[in-house]
Amino acid sequence: MQAPDASQLSPMESAIEQEVFGLEMGYGLLVLADKKKGGDLLERITGARTNFAKEMGMLLPTIGVRDNIELEPNEYRFLLRGKEITRASVIPDRALAMSMGGGDAGKLNGIPTTEPVFGISAMWIPEDEKRHAEVEGCTVVDPSSVLVTHLSDVLKRTAHLILEREGTQRLLDLIKDKNPTLVSELLPDLVNVGVIQRTLQNLLRERIPIKNLTLILETIADMASLTKNPDDLSEQTRKRLGMYFIKEFESDTNKLVAMTFEPTLEQTLISRVKRSQFDIGLVMDPQLTEGIIKEIEPKIKEMSESGITPVIVTTAELRLAFRRFMEPSYPQLVVLAYQELPAETQIEPFGAIALADQSLPEEIINAMEKQQAPGDVPVAA
Repeated sequence: MQAPDASQLSPMESAIEQEVFGLEMGYGLLVLADKKKGGDLLERITGARTNFAKEMGMLLPTIGVRDNIELEPNEYRFLLRGKEITRASVIPDRALAMSMGGGDAGKLNGIPTTEPVFGISAMWIPEDEKRHAEVEGCTVVDPSSVLVTHLSDVLKRTAHLILEREGTQRLLDLIKDKNPTLVSELLPDLVNVGVIQRTLQNLLRERIPIKNLTLILETIADMASLTKNPDDLSEQTRKRLGMYFIKEFESDTNKLVAMTFEPTLEQTLISRVKRSQFDIGLVMDPQLTEGIIKEIEPKIKEMSESGITPVIVTTAELRLAFRRFMEPSYPQLVVLAYQELPAETQIEPFGAIALADQSLPEEIINAMEKQQAPGDVPVAA
């Protein structure tokens, strides 16, 4: 699946041509892409690109697929502009049995491994053991499915890095056919393509789909006279998109299981927010950082092990700064703002993050709890 015009490039041009996203495989995995031997990997990759476009609203460049003799026979890796993002391995003539649905793959005969996306303990088992594994309650998938699921996850994690100005312009061209007034209002007087690109990248960075592009562009148009800072524009956009993406994190209809901050700690963190022309972050001392990590890390682990997406809800003033602070170590933590939640969404507290020297007196907390009816958690400022 090379880029269609790759053969038209001169040797000099080919030397500097950089592929945006690629998949390299060890020679043992080529059978997965060999149609003569029943391989359908290339078709599945095409399907993954189509599903990504439907789900995230973004057009992907062609994914280059090739073999690499430097890799182990059953190894593969994903590359972004020539840089390796991650690598894993699959075994072509076996099936992967995962410890899901109450099953324990550890009881099966096979080669132990860890599923690359969810980190689930698993076992590569012979094809004739698949039925036995399913009876034991394990989820069983074929090697190509493992690789393509991994591909889909990596694409979502790196979508903000994949989106370039040219890709942004292609999206604008699609919108312009149906909404010419909106696009002509935006470009070139209010903002340039670069501002729109960085705003979309902010959304994609937190796995927020951009398929409601008309709504996103309308928000940018409404706010552009006040600010052209992509961080500000994406935060305002999130508030309008909340009714679409918050549902993804609800455990039941209109019920969001989430952590919150104890009010005094939240105010302390808001006072630590620092904005610059190009970024936003938290000015933290070691003691405060250590205290928060010590409190939040066990709760993230507990929520994940319970099958719940780790979510914390805070104020709009703190949301982005806290997300950027936590992202390097805890990318799985979803940070939402109260202002993003639909009116019908109720928060079911999983726990309040509090530090001993940042807490309100117990009698005040008790008085606040008495004033608040059970289940009545404010969801909007």
